[in-house]
Amino acid sequence: MDIFCEYMVKHKKGVKERLQTTGIIIAALLLSFILLAFSLLLLGLAPLLICGTVYGAYWLISRMNVEYEYIVTSSILDIDKIMARRSRKRILSLDLKGISICQHAKDMPNQQGIKIIDATPCGIEDGVYGIDFDKNGMKNRLLIKQNKKMLNQMKKSSPSLIKLRDEDYEE
Repeated sequence: MDIFCEYMVKHKKGVKERLQTTGIIIAALLLSFILLAFSLLLLGLAPLLICGTVYGAYWLISRMNVEYEYIVTSSILDIDKIMARRSRKRILSLDLKGISICQHAKDMPNQQGIKIIDATPCGIEDGVYGIDFDKNGMKNRLLIKQNKKMLNQMKKSSPSLIKLRDEDYEE
């Protein structure tokens, strides 16, 4: 039986992203004022350079609009990061039959030396599941927040390794 399910979550901007946006805007304004001050020396290039600075700031700020797409095909889980709805990057492709465990993130044991791959809207919250797996001899934990339909499809592909909470089963 073939399984196909996809789900997309939008990353919510936190304090870190807001500070980065503010820093980019301040840097663009400072650079624009410096270019304006030296406009006589630049002989007409200042307006072009100022436009380039503004466009660069816009490009950097728009790249902080991030969405994560989860796709389950049979027993393969693919995680893609979509930046500014323009570019897509594959974060991970994982065979669910080769994982250690998948369960609610708050129920997972804390382990030292484990690499965390966060593909959630805003960190660990209710509904976030963790998937432990080994890759290249290193222990990794993937954090994702998917809907009930996707969780149940994942459970069908690897029933013994995926542990759902009672409220996450589909009716």
